[in-house]
Amino acid sequence: MLPRSPYSVRPCTACGEPLQATPGATVLACRSCGTELYGRPDTRRLQDPDWIALPPKAKMRYADDTPEALTAPEAIVPFRIRRATAKRILRRWARRPWYTPRDFRRIAESESFRGAYLPFWVWRARTRSRYKAARGEYQWSQGGGGRVRGVKWFPAAGAVDRDFAAVPIPATVRLEGTALAELARDWSLDDAVAFDPGMLDGYWTQGYELGPEVGLELAKARMAAEVEREVRARVGGDEQHVPSIETVYAELGYRLVLLPVWLVSYGHRGRRRMVAVHGESGRVVGERPCSAVRLAFATALMLGVAGAIQYFGF
Repeated sequence: MLPRSPYSVRPCTACGEPLQATPGATVLACRSCGTELYGRPDTRRLQDPDWIALPPKAKMRYADDTPEALTAPEAIVPFRIRRATAKRILRRWARRPWYTPRDFRRIAESESFRGAYLPFWVWRARTRSRYKAARGEYQWSQGGGGRVRGVKWFPAAGAVDRDFAAVPIPATVRLEGTALAELARDWSLDDAVAFDPGMLDGYWTQGYELGPEVGLELAKARMAAEVEREVRARVGGDEQHVPSIETVYAELGYRLVLLPVWLVSYGHRGRRRMVAVHGESGRVVGERPCSAVRLAFATALMLGVAGAIQYFGF
């Protein structure tokens, strides 16, 4: 098989074989019949220099049908909530609102219920950020229609040093982003132990779909947001204008950590939805469906009661 090109691959008009491109090349050449197609490759993706400087990680296969070797996990957080406990929590959660459908109340007995390990990229870094900003302070003056508020600006500049010990970034898109963010709040990375393949027995393991280079971009965005919050706090005043923050990363590193969760899916109105029970805290993350029949009955009952009160009131 020919090596995969980072650019779009076009078929040869003569024999149908893919035309291979090399970085910066303006000629696409067919290795089978020699046909050449002149033109420039598609837009290139610039790689983060911090990512290029990182050493490669060990690779492994998650299953026999894994098409390619993936970055091996370095740590795993064991389950603290056992299967029976997770089912009991899920059963109580599903039955709590009166308006949930009858089938949904038995979700804990679904065949789709399973324990799973979700992949997260956990990044660390020491940052030094230099900023240029302006501090705005409110000034009040008397105008034609009363007091008028203005803003007087003062220049501000400085540097912020931060240590980010663990920035977890989801490496899967199987769950919605809001659900992953809710789950990430309760995981304690201090409970992580060295990865042992034997700990995966009996559990479903989700391979990562977002590579570590994408994880670095997302981690930097999260670090940048934290740095900007601290910069604004240092600038002070009533308003802040921060046009420039330049950040340098040192001691950058990452590891792939598997985090525990109990998953179950259910169908509602032609769509599959996912509910998760946190493997450490037991918190349930997901949406409960509404029973249209029960809501209609409750609405009719409330309207009837309101009508009776109004009738007898008169």
